[in-house]
Amino acid sequence: MRLATIDIGTNTALLLIAEWDSGRLVEVFNATGFVRLGEGLDRTGMVSDAAFQRLESVLQSHMEHITRLGADHIIVTGTSASRDARNSVEIRSTVRRLTGAELTILSGDEEAKVTFDGATAGIKARLEGAKQGLLTVVDVGGGSTEFVQGTLDSGQENLTLKASLDMGAVRMTERFFTKQPAPPEEVAMASKALQAMMQDQLRNAAHTSFCIGASGTARIMALVHLGLDELGDSSSPSLISREDLGDWVRRLFRMTYDEIIELHPAKMQGRADVLPAGALILYEILKFTHSDALIVSPYGVRHGVAIRYFRES
Repeated sequence: MRLATIDIGTNTALLLIAEWDSGRLVEVFNATGFVRLGEGLDRTGMVSDAAFQRLESVLQSHMEHITRLGADHIIVTGTSASRDARNSVEIRSTVRRLTGAELTILSGDEEAKVTFDGATAGIKARLEGAKQGLLTVVDVGGGSTEFVQGTLDSGQENLTLKASLDMGAVRMTERFFTKQPAPPEEVAMASKALQAMMQDQLRNAAHTSFCIGASGTARIMALVHLGLDELGDSSSPSLISREDLGDWVRRLFRMTYDEIIELHPAKMQGRADVLPAGALILYEILKFTHSDALIVSPYGVRHGVAIRYFRES
């Protein structure tokens, strides 16, 4: 069976077409579309007409791929922007009209679960070869950041902490930064706000030796840091030390939009203006959990949704 999953987030709408083979997810095709549903959402509470136009264009493109590759079933999920928007009924209508599928808006708790499933499956080979203990998974989205801690026992997760924090890359950029490069005082204010939010909402979080990064922010930082065009497969996950990530945060906040684009022109479109905030979120979480490094998983929410579907069916 061939499944298509579309993850509509605050900044992107990501397509995965996958199959299931011997208890393992097999990727057939991936595509990224930038929709920026969260543009102005924090201020107005509404997805704009321009954002709906971008969403329609991306969904039409995704459906062309789905038709060409012959998926048997389509699952479309929405996360932070779909949860927050007062006109979410229009998002549902757009999805239904263009894909024929109903939009499933994931709660913060549900998003955390599928994020953990996807992220850990994406680095399964590394986890099987090492003593695991407690794992921390972080997914920095456009509107929210999912923070999950848990263990894996015989492939099944035991989650001990799940939190969806309103500190995504788009939201933080719109709240705190007035220009690029950002003034140092704005960076300091954003850092203090992130720290306060984590101290308030992650009081029961444990320290872990590393964090698993599952978002586009984590993946693009790995590509830039390692000088890669694409991430490797799950047998060789990418790693960024906390020290190196801190260096990148300081560098990114001193760069112009065009300079950030030039770091990786093929992947930076739709991200260059919000990448500094996203990298700052990752760095503050590594500090908060006393983690030495970020291990970047090639899998995310859409992979976790697919894994759940195949296991249950």
